[in-house]
Amino acid sequence: MGLGGIAMAQSADAPPPVLAWTPKPVEPAPYTGVHQMHTRLSEVLASHEGEDSWHHQVVDDKHLRAAYVQMAAGETSPTLLLADHRTSFIVWDGEVEVTIGDQDPFVATKGFMVQVPFRTPFTLANVGDGPSLHFEIFNANATLLYPEAAEADLPEAPEGHEWYLSRLDKPDTYERQDSKPYLDFFWEVENTEKGPNGPLTRDDRSFVNIIRGTANGVPSPTNIGHFHVDYAEFWFVMEGQISYLIEGADFFVADAGDVVYVPPGRFHRAAFHGDTPSTRIAINGYPFGSHHWPTPH
Repeated sequence: MGLGGIAMAQSADAPPPVLAWTPKPVEPAPYTGVHQMHTRLSEVLASHEGEDSWHHQVVDDKHLRAAYVQMAAGETSPTLLLADHRTSFIVWDGEVEVTIGDQDPFVATKGFMVQVPFRTPFTLANVGDGPSLHFEIFNANATLLYPEAAEADLPEAPEGHEWYLSRLDKPDTYERQDSKPYLDFFWEVENTEKGPNGPLTRDDRSFVNIIRGTANGVPSPTNIGHFHVDYAEFWFVMEGQISYLIEGADFFVADAGDVVYVPPGRFHRAAFHGDTPSTRIAINGYPFGSHHWPTPH
C-alpha cells in the first residue's frame, strides 16, 4: 500500500467528531470570590511590600485552590500529608529545600516544578538568604493531615472536628504514573532540544500540563478557542508571554509569573506571543476533560 493509501486508511479509521447540544451561559460566566481574569505578579508583590511572609490566594473554586506563597529566610512549613490528592508547586524565587517522604531532600530554585503523591509527608524550607516565592496547587477538597510526631504542634482542628490518630493505607508512589518528584524547567530549556512539554501531574483530580512553543503571528480575532462545561481552567505563565482572548473581555497579554483564570462556560483562547519561546502551565481538575469548540451555524 502506498503512503496515500495508508493515510486514507488512517483517516477512514478515525472516529468522527462528536457534535452535541451543550448548555452554555447566555451571558459570560461571572468571576466570583478571589478570582480575577488576569492576576499580575507585579501587583501581587506590590500589595505585600514590607511583609516577610504572606499567602495570596488566586484560585478557590470547587475543584482547585492555588496561591502565591512567600516564605521568609529560615522559615519552614509544617510537615503535611494530603489524604487523597496529589499536590504541586512551582518555585519562582529563592531557594526552597523540599523534603518528600524518605527521599533525600533537594533544593528547588526558580523554575522547579514539584509534585507530591498523596499520603506522603512533605516539608518546604527556605534555605536561602532572602525570601522565597512559590505557587502552590491543591485540590479544593484536600484534607490536610499531620504526621504522628507533630502531636505537640497540631493546629486547631477544623470546626466540628477533633484530631484522631488513625492508621492510613499505603502512600501513593511516583512509579504508579511513571512520574517524578520534580522537573527543573529552565535546565530543561537550556539542555534539551525542544525544552519541556506535557503533563507534570496527571492525576484523577489534578492536571498540571506544560505547553511550550513559539508564536506564529497573532491568531485571528475570529479564533475564539473553546470552553469547558464542568470546570474552570487557569494558567501560570512560566516563560515569555502568552496572549489571551476570553469571552466578554478584550485581547490581552500575560507575562511570566502571571496567572490567568477562566470560569466554565466562557470561550477562551491562549496563544504563544512574541519572538521567543513561551510557556504556559495549564491547570485544571480534569485530565481528560471535554473541550467544546464552536461550529458554524
